[in-house]
Amino acid sequence: MSTLARYEHFGVDLAVLDLSTTEVLMLGTEVVFPPLAFLLVLMLLALAAHQAVIVLLHRGRRTVPYVIAVAAGLLGLVMFVRGMVGLLWVELSKREFPGLTPICLGLGLPLVAYGLWIARELRSPGRHTRGVNEVLILVGLAGMTVIGLFWATNVFAGAYGRGRAAEAAAELHTRPMVVLDLTQRLYLPEDLAGVDQFALDDGGSFTVRCQGLRLLTEAGGRLFLVPPDWEGAGRRTIVVPNDDSVRVQFLPD
Repeated sequence: MSTLARYEHFGVDLAVLDLSTTEVLMLGTEVVFPPLAFLLVLMLLALAAHQAVIVLLHRGRRTVPYVIAVAAGLLGLVMFVRGMVGLLWVELSKREFPGLTPICLGLGLPLVAYGLWIARELRSPGRHTRGVNEVLILVGLAGMTVIGLFWATNVFAGAYGRGRAAEAAAELHTRPMVVLDLTQRLYLPEDLAGVDQFALDDGGSFTVRCQGLRLLTEAGGRLFLVPPDWEGAGRRTIVVPNDDSVRVQFLPD
Protein backbone atom coordinates (compact mmCIF):
# COMPACT_ATOMS: atom_id res chain seq x y z
CA MET A 1 0.00 0.00 0.00
CA SER A 2 2.83 2.39 0.81
CA THR A 3 4.60 1.71 -2.50
CA LEU A 4 1.33 1.94 -4.42
CA ALA A 5 0.48 5.34 -2.91
CA ARG A 6 4.03 6.61 -3.40
CA TYR A 7 4.10 6.01 -7.14
CA GLU A 8 0.48 7.01 -7.69
CA HIS A 9 1.57 10.49 -6.63
CA PHE A 10 3.70 10.57 -9.78
CA GLY A 11 0.94 9.12 -11.96
CA VAL A 12 2.49 5.66 -12.15
CA ASP A 13 0.42 2.59 -11.35
CA LEU A 14 2.29 -0.06 -9.40
CA ALA A 15 1.34 -2.71 -11.98
CA VAL A 16 3.16 -0.72 -14.68
CA LEU A 17 6.42 -0.96 -12.75
CA ASP A 18 6.24 -4.76 -12.93
CA LEU A 19 8.12 -5.14 -9.66
CA SER A 20 8.79 -8.52 -8.13
CA THR A 21 7.35 -9.39 -4.73
CA THR A 22 10.82 -9.04 -3.20
CA GLU A 23 11.26 -5.55 -4.70
CA VAL A 24 7.87 -4.40 -3.43
CA LEU A 25 8.66 -5.70 0.06
CA MET A 26 12.06 -4.02 0.06
CA LEU A 27 10.55 -0.70 -1.00
CA GLY A 28 7.88 -0.91 1.69
CA THR A 29 10.02 -2.17 4.56
CA GLU A 30 10.36 1.25 6.20
CA VAL A 31 6.60 1.57 6.72
CA VAL A 32 6.51 -1.54 8.92
CA PHE A 33 8.46 -0.10 11.85
CA PRO A 34 6.13 2.73 13.10
CA PRO A 35 2.95 0.60 13.40
CA LEU A 36 4.93 -2.34 14.79
CA ALA A 37 6.54 -0.12 17.42
CA PHE A 38 3.13 1.39 18.26
CA LEU A 39 1.60 -2.07 18.62
CA LEU A 40 4.37 -3.31 20.93
CA VAL A 41 4.17 -0.19 23.11
CA LEU A 42 0.38 -0.52 23.25
CA MET A 43 0.67 -4.16 24.29
CA LEU A 44 3.20 -3.36 27.02
CA LEU A 45 1.07 -0.53 28.40
CA ALA A 46 -2.06 -2.70 28.31
CA LEU A 47 -0.28 -5.55 30.14
CA ALA A 48 1.10 -3.15 32.76
CA ALA A 49 -2.32 -1.57 33.31
CA HIS A 50 -4.00 -4.97 33.57
CA GLN A 51 -1.41 -6.16 36.08
CA ALA A 52 -2.04 -3.05 38.17
CA VAL A 53 -5.79 -3.75 38.10
CA ILE A 54 -5.18 -7.36 39.20
CA VAL A 55 -3.05 -6.18 42.14
CA LEU A 56 -5.71 -3.69 43.22
CA LEU A 57 -8.43 -6.33 43.01
CA HIS A 58 -6.39 -8.79 45.09
CA ARG A 59 -5.77 -6.14 47.75
CA GLY A 60 -9.47 -5.47 48.06
CA ARG A 61 -9.24 -1.92 46.75
CA ARG A 62 -12.55 -1.02 45.12
CA THR A 63 -12.52 2.69 44.37
CA VAL A 64 -9.72 2.78 41.80
CA PRO A 65 -10.82 -0.39 39.93
CA TYR A 66 -14.38 0.95 39.87
CA VAL A 67 -13.19 4.23 38.33
CA ILE A 68 -11.12 2.28 35.80
CA ALA A 69 -14.11 0.09 34.91
CA VAL A 70 -16.37 3.10 34.34
CA ALA A 71 -13.67 4.96 32.37
CA ALA A 72 -12.88 1.94 30.19
CA GLY A 73 -16.56 1.32 29.50
CA LEU A 74 -17.32 4.94 28.60
CA LEU A 75 -14.15 5.36 26.53
CA GLY A 76 -14.83 2.11 24.69
CA LEU A 77 -18.42 3.13 23.98
CA VAL A 78 -17.35 6.52 22.64
CA MET A 79 -14.64 4.92 20.49
CA PHE A 80 -17.06 2.35 19.08
CA VAL A 81 -19.63 5.04 18.20
CA ARG A 82 -16.89 7.15 16.61
CA GLY A 83 -15.70 4.14 14.63
CA MET A 84 -19.21 3.41 13.35
CA VAL A 85 -19.66 7.05 12.33
CA GLY A 86 -16.37 6.93 10.41
CA LEU A 87 -17.39 3.63 8.82
CA LEU A 88 -20.74 4.96 7.61
CA TRP A 89 -19.64 8.52 6.82
CA VAL A 90 -16.95 8.05 4.18
CA GLU A 91 -16.07 11.74 3.86
CA LEU A 92 -15.21 11.91 7.56
CA SER A 93 -12.90 8.90 7.33
CA LYS A 94 -11.08 10.55 4.41
CA ARG A 95 -10.29 13.70 6.42
CA GLU A 96 -9.46 12.13 9.78
CA PHE A 97 -6.09 11.22 11.22
CA PRO A 98 -4.93 8.08 9.35
CA GLY A 99 -6.29 4.94 10.96
CA LEU A 100 -8.58 6.62 13.52
CA THR A 101 -11.79 4.86 12.42
CA PRO A 102 -10.35 1.30 12.36
CA ILE A 103 -8.56 1.85 15.68
CA CYS A 104 -11.81 3.01 17.29
CA LEU A 105 -13.69 0.05 15.84
CA GLY A 106 -10.99 -2.42 16.85
CA LEU A 107 -10.54 -1.23 20.43
CA GLY A 108 -13.97 0.19 21.32
CA LEU A 109 -15.91 -2.95 22.21
CA PRO A 110 -12.89 -4.71 23.81
CA LEU A 111 -12.58 -1.73 26.18
CA VAL A 112 -16.27 -1.97 27.02
CA ALA A 113 -15.88 -5.70 27.66
CA TYR A 114 -12.85 -5.06 29.87
CA GLY A 115 -14.77 -2.51 31.92
CA LEU A 116 -17.59 -5.03 32.40
CA TRP A 117 -15.08 -7.70 33.45
CA ILE A 118 -13.63 -5.42 36.14
CA ALA A 119 -17.14 -4.62 37.38
CA ARG A 120 -17.94 -8.35 37.58
CA GLU A 121 -14.72 -9.03 39.49
CA LEU A 122 -15.64 -6.31 41.96
CA ARG A 123 -19.00 -7.95 42.62
CA SER A 124 -17.79 -11.54 42.94
CA PRO A 125 -14.03 -11.93 42.46
CA GLY A 126 -12.69 -15.20 41.03
CA ARG A 127 -16.00 -17.08 41.04
CA HIS A 128 -16.69 -17.30 37.34
CA THR A 129 -16.19 -20.06 34.82
CA ARG A 130 -16.14 -19.38 31.11
CA GLY A 131 -19.03 -20.84 29.20
CA VAL A 132 -19.36 -21.34 25.47
CA ASN A 133 -21.01 -17.97 24.96
CA GLU A 134 -18.26 -16.13 26.79
CA VAL A 135 -15.58 -17.91 24.77
CA LEU A 136 -17.35 -16.97 21.54
CA ILE A 137 -17.56 -13.35 22.68
CA LEU A 138 -13.85 -13.32 23.46
CA VAL A 139 -13.05 -14.79 20.04
CA GLY A 140 -15.25 -12.18 18.37
CA LEU A 141 -13.61 -9.33 20.29
CA ALA A 142 -10.13 -10.63 19.48
CA GLY A 143 -11.07 -10.92 15.80
CA MET A 144 -12.43 -7.36 15.79
CA THR A 145 -9.22 -6.08 17.36
CA VAL A 146 -7.03 -7.89 14.83
CA ILE A 147 -9.12 -6.65 11.89
CA GLY A 148 -9.04 -3.11 13.25
CA LEU A 149 -5.26 -3.18 13.63
CA PHE A 150 -4.74 -4.59 10.13
CA TRP A 151 -7.10 -1.98 8.70
CA ALA A 152 -5.39 0.83 10.60
CA THR A 153 -1.98 -0.35 9.39
CA ASN A 154 -3.27 -0.44 5.82
CA VAL A 155 -4.57 3.14 6.07
CA PHE A 156 -1.37 4.31 7.74
CA ALA A 157 0.72 2.69 4.99
CA GLY A 158 -1.18 4.60 2.31
CA ALA A 159 -0.79 7.90 4.15
CA TYR A 160 2.89 7.17 4.77
CA GLY A 161 3.44 6.45 1.07
CA ARG A 162 1.75 9.70 0.04
CA GLY A 163 3.84 11.62 2.55
CA ARG A 164 7.06 10.06 1.28
CA ALA A 165 6.02 10.85 -2.30
CA ALA A 166 5.37 14.50 -1.46
CA GLU A 167 8.74 14.66 0.26
CA ALA A 168 10.45 13.11 -2.77
CA ALA A 169 8.66 15.52 -5.13
CA ALA A 170 9.94 18.47 -3.11
CA GLU A 171 13.51 17.15 -3.23
CA LEU A 172 13.79 16.00 -6.85
CA HIS A 173 16.82 18.27 -7.26
CA THR A 174 18.72 15.79 -5.08
CA ARG A 175 17.95 12.87 -7.40
CA PRO A 176 20.48 11.89 -10.10
CA MET A 177 20.22 13.96 -13.27
CA VAL A 178 19.76 11.85 -16.39
CA VAL A 179 21.29 12.64 -19.80
CA LEU A 180 19.62 10.77 -22.65
CA ASP A 181 20.97 10.39 -26.15
CA LEU A 182 18.06 9.47 -28.44
CA THR A 183 17.27 8.80 -32.06
CA GLN A 184 14.33 11.23 -31.91
CA ARG A 185 13.07 14.00 -29.66
CA LEU A 186 10.87 13.29 -26.68
CA TYR A 187 7.41 14.82 -26.90
CA LEU A 188 7.77 17.33 -24.07
CA PRO A 189 6.51 20.90 -23.60
CA GLU A 190 9.01 23.46 -24.84
CA ASP A 191 8.77 25.42 -21.59
CA LEU A 192 9.34 22.45 -19.28
CA ALA A 193 11.49 23.98 -16.56
CA GLY A 194 14.95 22.48 -16.11
CA VAL A 195 14.77 20.14 -19.15
CA ASP A 196 16.58 20.83 -22.44
CA GLN A 197 16.59 19.01 -25.77
CA PHE A 198 19.01 19.86 -28.54
CA ALA A 199 20.49 18.33 -31.66
CA LEU A 200 23.45 16.03 -31.23
CA ASP A 201 25.82 15.96 -34.17
CA ASP A 202 28.46 13.36 -33.41
CA GLY A 203 28.03 11.31 -36.57
CA GLY A 204 26.38 8.42 -34.73
CA SER A 205 22.88 7.04 -34.67
CA PHE A 206 21.85 9.26 -31.77
CA THR A 207 20.65 12.63 -33.03
CA VAL A 208 19.06 14.27 -29.95
CA ARG A 209 20.28 14.85 -26.43
CA CYS A 210 17.82 15.42 -23.57
CA GLN A 211 19.14 16.46 -20.20
CA GLY A 212 17.69 17.71 -16.95
CA LEU A 213 15.22 14.93 -16.15
CA ARG A 214 15.57 13.24 -12.78
CA LEU A 215 15.49 9.52 -12.11
CA LEU A 216 12.41 8.38 -10.23
CA THR A 217 13.08 4.65 -10.45
CA GLU A 218 14.22 1.86 -12.77
CA ALA A 219 11.98 -1.16 -13.14
CA GLY A 220 11.09 -3.73 -15.76
CA GLY A 221 13.89 -2.67 -18.09
CA ARG A 222 12.62 0.92 -18.21
CA LEU A 223 13.63 4.26 -16.73
CA PHE A 224 10.91 6.33 -15.09
CA LEU A 225 11.96 9.98 -15.26
CA VAL A 226 10.39 13.16 -13.93
CA PRO A 227 11.13 16.87 -14.43
CA PRO A 228 13.00 18.56 -11.56
CA ASP A 229 10.11 20.97 -10.85
CA TRP A 230 7.29 18.55 -10.15
CA GLU A 231 5.14 21.16 -8.40
CA GLY A 232 5.25 23.40 -11.48
CA ALA A 233 3.45 22.98 -14.80
CA GLY A 234 5.37 19.87 -15.81
CA ARG A 235 3.63 17.15 -13.82
CA ARG A 236 4.43 14.12 -15.92
CA THR A 237 6.45 10.92 -15.74
CA ILE A 238 8.47 10.02 -18.82
CA VAL A 239 9.19 6.37 -19.52
CA VAL A 240 12.09 5.36 -21.75
CA PRO A 241 13.58 1.92 -22.39
CA ASN A 242 16.78 1.09 -20.61
CA ASP A 243 18.43 -0.72 -23.49
CA ASP A 244 20.70 -0.16 -26.48
CA SER A 245 18.17 2.14 -28.17
CA VAL A 246 18.99 4.87 -25.63
CA ARG A 247 22.36 6.04 -24.38
CA VAL A 248 22.10 6.98 -20.72
CA GLN A 249 24.34 8.98 -18.43
CA PHE A 250 23.72 9.71 -14.75
CA LEU A 251 25.11 12.90 -13.25
CA PRO A 252 25.30 13.60 -9.53
CA ASP A 253 23.50 16.60 -8.13
